[in-house]
Order: sequence, then C-alpha cells, then structure tokens
Amino acid sequence: MRVIRRRNHEKSGSSQRLGAVMLGALAGVAVGILLADRGTLAGLRRRRTAVTDGDPPKARARRAPLADAPPVQSQRGRRMTAADEQAALEARVLETFRNDPVLMDRPIDIGAIGTGIIELTGWVEAPDEVRLATTLTRGTIGVNTVVNRLLVRGGTPAA
Repeated sequence: MRVIRRRNHEKSGSSQRLGAVMLGALAGVAVGILLADRGTLAGLRRRRTAVTDGDPPKARARRAPLADAPPVQSQRGRRMTAADEQAALEARVLETFRNDPVLMDRPIDIGAIGTGIIELTGWVEAPDEVRLATTLTRGTIGVNTVVNRLLVRGGTPAA
C-alpha cells in the first residue's frame, strides 16, 4: 500500500506571504526615512548628479544645510526695545527738522533721553526759531516732552 502524504500548501504559502509583506514593509520604511532625510526623488537625483559632477559651486549652495541659514523673523511679532524706540523717535524729529526751511541749516542736536522725551541743544538765530523748533518737535508722533536747551546767538537762553 502506498502512503500518500499531502502537504498543507495553504499553511506554507501564508508564511511565505507574511514574510514578503514584512520585507516590503521594512523596505518601505527604509525608503521613507531616506526620502524624509534628503527630500523628494527629484532632490535625490539632483544631489546624486551634483556629487558626481565634482561639486560645482551651485551644487554646494543647493546642498547647504538649513542650519546655516539665518532664522526668519517676523516684524509683526517683534517688539521694539527702548533703544530702538528712542532711535526711531530721534529719526522722526530729525526728518521734521530737515523738512523745515528755517531749521534745516541750524546746528541743533536732537537726542531722545527717555521714552517720548526729546532734548534739543544747539544754537538758533532768533527767539522765534526756538518756538518753531519746540512746536515742530511736539508735533512729531511719539513725542510727549521736549527739553529745550536751545540758545539764541548773541542772546540769553530761550525760555
């Protein structure tokens, strides 16, 4: 009598399928990590050609890591420091004086000595110019107080 043995093909076939699925999953993870590290497939091709072309300067620039790039800062979220505010206030008052035909030629120093406080020092030709300088300075946006130390040439300190 002849003994016939049957193999259970389903059992051995399923273990082969399970092994193939596991191998495919592992390969997929490896490709995903590679793409995440280097970018898209087009980026991989560009990088590979750049390396094989002897690293021309453009290729080196393309491959520069992002860590070397300066951080992007939004001007909207940035608050000005007190020194920045004072410098901006001085610049606005100076622009006001430059636009005035009388005061643009006078040796007047403009200094921010505090938040919203401007000090004027120097020489003017007439008392009316002292009042004009004070009025223009007070009319500048951001100025709360004017410390007037202007002197009239040949006269006494203006009040």
